[in-house]
Amino acid sequence: MHRKISPWIGLAFVAAGSLGAEEWSIVGPRAMGMGGAGVAIARGGLSAYWNPASFAPPRVPPATFWDVEIPVSGSAFAANDFLGEVDDIGDLVKDLGFDDIDAALDAGTPLDSGQIQKAIKLLAEELPDLQRPGTGLVTQASGGVMARIGQFGFSALGVAHAGGLANVDFTNLSLGDNGLTGAIGGGNDRSGQLSPGGQAFADDLAAGGVATQEQAEEIVFQAEQTGVDVGNSTVQSNIRRILEATAANIGGSPGANFTNNSSGVNLRGILLQEYALSYAHPFFEVFSVGVNVKVLNGWTYYKPFTLRDIENPGDLHDDLFDETNREESLNWGVDVGVLVQPVPWVSLGVVGRNLNNPHFDFKGPGDYEIERQVRAGIGVSPFQSLGGFLGLTLAADIDVLRNHSEALRGYKSQLVGGGAELGLGDVLFLRAGVSKNLSESEEDLLLHAGLGFRLWVLSFDLAASLIPDFTEVSAGSSSNKVPERAGVSFQLGINLPLN
Repeated sequence: MHRKISPWIGLAFVAAGSLGAEEWSIVGPRAMGMGGAGVAIARGGLSAYWNPASFAPPRVPPATFWDVEIPVSGSAFAANDFLGEVDDIGDLVKDLGFDDIDAALDAGTPLDSGQIQKAIKLLAEELPDLQRPGTGLVTQASGGVMARIGQFGFSALGVAHAGGLANVDFTNLSLGDNGLTGAIGGGNDRSGQLSPGGQAFADDLAAGGVATQEQAEEIVFQAEQTGVDVGNSTVQSNIRRILEATAANIGGSPGANFTNNSSGVNLRGILLQEYALSYAHPFFEVFSVGVNVKVLNGWTYYKPFTLRDIENPGDLHDDLFDETNREESLNWGVDVGVLVQPVPWVSLGVVGRNLNNPHFDFKGPGDYEIERQVRAGIGVSPFQSLGGFLGLTLAADIDVLRNHSEALRGYKSQLVGGGAELGLGDVLFLRAGVSKNLSESEEDLLLHAGLGFRLWVLSFDLAASLIPDFTEVSAGSSSNKVPERAGVSFQLGINLPLN
């Protein structure tokens, strides 16, 4: 897919980035580089997120007494071609010029053919397309300081989720307050210019009394001229709704006109600050159990933007950061993890996060709920018992529960992914993997890659992920190709040996 995006589309990314159960966040570059796998193989301070039982592995105890990791990660995903859909709407709104249309209708001047085409395409096709469940923009970000001292963990981690969810107004659809004649005139005889299906639809509109025969043919003709599929039953229903709204608004309020349509994008999300105390204990040299007890500070955000706002984006930036659009509240959470090692080179893990379903105050309707998440994983290190220069770790994770997003209502995720890590001399680590959302069949495979360096007590890791399906984003005279989904992560670590 290669499409050109209007400059204002970047506002959605700005809003999402200003924030910070949702989709499982991939925290740390090792997991991101290995397809999102970390439940069975995470060690050190990051165990507080991935599996607190890993603070005390039963078979192979940590080689260091304490360690500190500082991970930073971020990702963005446009679900169901959201960027392309919003781009089409942005172009139509800009070309239509709502103020010019209002002035023309007030003066009793009918719309010209170009305005009719764009209005029908906007109201009957493009806006309703945004109503598909799960269509929108999802972003995630995380960062913090995570430490382990023996079997204890202490961490301060911020995890942000944000979404841009389309809101479609099916009420304010009228083509003016002077009826269809005031909007498009008397129409024209287009009987020789319509497709067979288009002619049948025009005849049906006229028979229903919402337009004269020539007006119905004019509307259908202009719709076909701009590529609208008038044979589609949903499109037909939307066009009929437009004509009925126009007839109902004769002598009514200009506020019911399509130029005052309140469709747009609702931006919402949460920045969740987690302050956790963790402890793990091994049992029988086979499995260990770990617990996080967390204080949670939630900053929620909600702001709806309409087509009018999109047409005039100058003040949107201030709205995004306005404190009146945010709400702050405290809660608590608990995580429980189990790590099983039947042999030293095999690890099996399962973790439940936020098992108490914490809620937070929200500027939008209702509360903002963080639903519990359950995830399982396996890790295999076949060369671990042999030692030597070469190391290999294979790992895979899967969400046990399907996650429902609060940031993007209607979007579901159940991730499965895995990968490999090749270690060279315990100094250089090369990683690669893949992942897939099982709940959204149209999502493509996500590719992962990363690397790490370790020098004495210091380590540095970085990783990236992307779906190689690109959209062309333009701003002014320049343009860039943006993947449908992409993520980056880096981390600085400090490890102090026992001896």
